[in-house]
Amino acid sequence: MKTRNSLIAICSVLGLLGTAQAKTIVVTTTNNVSPGVGQTSLLQALGQLQDGDQVQFNLSGTGPFYIATPSNGYPLITNNNVTIDGYTQPGASPNTNPILAANNAKLQIVLDSRNGNFTSMNYDPLNAYAGYSDTDFAMLGVFQATNVTLRGLCLLGKVPANGDPANYGIAFARDAAGTAAGGHVAGCWIGVAPDGKTLSGTCYAITAFRHRDSAGQNPVPIDDLTIGVAKDAANPRAEFNVIVQTAIPIVLEGQNERICGNFIGVLPDGVTDYDVAFDPAYTGNFQFQGAIEIGRSGNNTVIGVDGDGVNDADERNVIGGTVPSWMNGYDHTIEFYGNDPGTNIVIAGNYIGVGVDGQTWFTNGVPAINAAGDQSQYRVGSNFDGVSDALEGNFIINNWPFSVFPATDFAANADYLDFFDQFSIGSVVSLRGNSLVNNFPFPVSPSKPYGGVAGAYLTNLYAAALLDSTQGVVPVLATNTTATRLVGHVPVADTNMWSTTFIDLYAVDSIGMTNGAAAQIPALPDGFIQGRTWLATFVENSAQDRNSNPGDFDFDLTGVDLKGATMLTITANYSQGQPADTNAVVFTSPFAAPVAVSSQPTGDLRITSIVVGTGGNVFLSWTGGNSPFVVQNKANLNDTQWLNMSTNLTSPAIFRGSGAVGVYRIVGN
Repeated sequence: MKTRNSLIAICSVLGLLGTAQAKTIVVTTTNNVSPGVGQTSLLQALGQLQDGDQVQFNLSGTGPFYIATPSNGYPLITNNNVTIDGYTQPGASPNTNPILAANNAKLQIVLDSRNGNFTSMNYDPLNAYAGYSDTDFAMLGVFQATNVTLRGLCLLGKVPANGDPANYGIAFARDAAGTAAGGHVAGCWIGVAPDGKTLSGTCYAITAFRHRDSAGQNPVPIDDLTIGVAKDAANPRAEFNVIVQTAIPIVLEGQNERICGNFIGVLPDGVTDYDVAFDPAYTGNFQFQGAIEIGRSGNNTVIGVDGDGVNDADERNVIGGTVPSWMNGYDHTIEFYGNDPGTNIVIAGNYIGVGVDGQTWFTNGVPAINAAGDQSQYRVGSNFDGVSDALEGNFIINNWPFSVFPATDFAANADYLDFFDQFSIGSVVSLRGNSLVNNFPFPVSPSKPYGGVAGAYLTNLYAAALLDSTQGVVPVLATNTTATRLVGHVPVADTNMWSTTFIDLYAVDSIGMTNGAAAQIPALPDGFIQGRTWLATFVENSAQDRNSNPGDFDFDLTGVDLKGATMLTITANYSQGQPADTNAVVFTSPFAAPVAVSSQPTGDLRITSIVVGTGGNVFLSWTGGNSPFVVQNKANLNDTQWLNMSTNLTSPAIFRGSGAVGVYRIVGN
C-alpha cells in the first residue's frame, strides 16, 4: 500500500513537470542592458528558453518598438519547437492582402542591429569546414534546434562597408549532433522598417549552411525549412515575408526547402523593387548575388506554388530584377549549386521582374534561373494536373528596359543568350504554362557551343530524349496552320523512356520578337521566341491527332480560344509517363518558329502584322478573304508594277520574303 501511494505521488510530480516545461515568456521592455524590476527583456527571454516555449511581447506605449541588439548579440536558440511571435504585441497585425497586392502588415517589434551588434555563428571554431566561421554573425541564430518559428518581426541590420564580416538576419546552423531542421520564418520584414520605406539590410537575410567534419567529410544539410507560407497554413497571408537590401535574400543548403509567399527584393507596396547593384552605398565586395540560392542537395525544393489546391493563390513569390555582374549584379536570379542530385525541383507561379500589378516591370537583364546539376530535374511552371494549373505558370519579364541592355551586346555574345544559365547536359527541365516576355531562347541559345562545336549544345542536351537529336530538336509549325487547324512536326521521342509527347500551344510574345529582331543575331532570325500566353495542350499521336505519322500532327482548333492571338508557337514536351500521369518527369523542347494565323478566319482581307527581321526579312500575316492568295511587292509607293512574291497560298499564313523590304500587299479571290 505504501509503495502504491509513492508511485502515485511520483507520477503526479512528473505530470506537473511536463506541463511546466512549455511556457510563455512575455517581453515587457526594449531595454536589453538594464531592464527594470519586474520587467523582462528579449535578451532575458531568449536566455530562459526551453523546448516548446513561446516568446510573446507586451510593451507599453505606442509602437513600433525598436529593440537594440546587445553588444554580444543574443544567445543562440538551441531549443526545439520554440516560437518568437512579434504579432502578440498589442497594435501589431499580420498582412491580410493577397500576394498580388501591397503587404499591409503592421509590425511593432523591430530587432535593431543598426548599432553593429550581432551574434557570432562560430559554433565550432576549430573546424574549418563548419557551416559558419569567425566572420559570420546573425541577428538571430538557431543552432541544433528543430521547428523554430520566427513570426511577425522586423529585422534591421547593418552591412559592413566591404561585406566582411558577414552579417545575416536569421541564420540556421547545426553540427552532426543536431538538426536545425523544420524552421519557419513567417510574416517578417527583413531590411525594411515598419514604415515600408526606410531600408537597413544585412549581407544575407536568411541563411542555412551545411556542416562537415574537420576533414571536410560527412556533410549534414539543414532540411525542411519554410520561408513564408507553410504547407496547409491556416492563415497564409499572415505568413508573407518582405526581404530587401541584401546581397542574397535567401541561401539554404538542404532539401525539402519551401519558399512561398514572399516579396524578395520588392518593397511592401509590391511595385517598387530594390536592387543592391544600383545602391551607391554598397560597392566593392558587397555585390548582389541573386534572390535565392539553394545548395548541396536541392531535392524536393518548392519555390512558389506547390499546386496542391490549398492556398495556391497565395504561394507565389514576387521577385525583383537582377542585372549582370558587370553592373554589380549577378548571372541569374535563382541559383542551384552542388545539387545531389537535385530532383523534383518546382519553381511555379512566381512573378520575376514584375510587380504585383503585372504592369510594373523592373530592371531585369539576366536568366531567371540556372539549371545546374547533371542529374537535376526541374519543373518551371505547371504540371497540368487539373489543380491550380493557371496559378502555376510563372510570369517572367526580362531584358527590360531594353535600352539598358544594348542589342549590340547581345549580338557580341550570341552563343550565350540562354533562358537558363549553366544548363547542364543531363539535366531535365519542364517549362509549361508560363507567361514569358523578352527572355532569351529556351533552354539555351541555338548557337551555344559544345565540345568546341558551335550550335552543338542543343543536339547533345536532347540526345537522351530523342530518337535522333541530330535530325533537329526544334518543333515546326506548318505554314498551313490556321485558326481552326494546328499542323506541324515534333522531333520524335525515344519511346523506350519518353512514352508521351505533349504539344503545348502558345500565343507568341511579340516584344521578344521585336527586340530580338532588332539585335540582328543570325542564329535568331525570328527574335526571342517564347510563349506569352498558354492556349491549349494536345497529345501527339492520340485519337485527336489526324496525322498518324511519327512526329507529325494535325489537330482541330475549332474549340480553342486563341484569345485574339495572330501568331502562334509550340513546344514539344516529352514525358516519361502516360498521358494521365501528371507527376512524370517531363523534358520541354525549344519553342518553334512562329506562324501567323488569325483568330477571325472570315471577313474582309486585311494584313494583321508586319515584322522586319534580320537581313531585311519581312514577316507578313493576314486574315479574311478567299484563297488562293498572292503576296506582291514593289520597291516603293511610286512604282507602278507589283511583283509576285508567292502565289497560290491556300490559307492565311506567315510569309517570309528574304531581303525584300518595300511595299507589300495581299491579293485574294
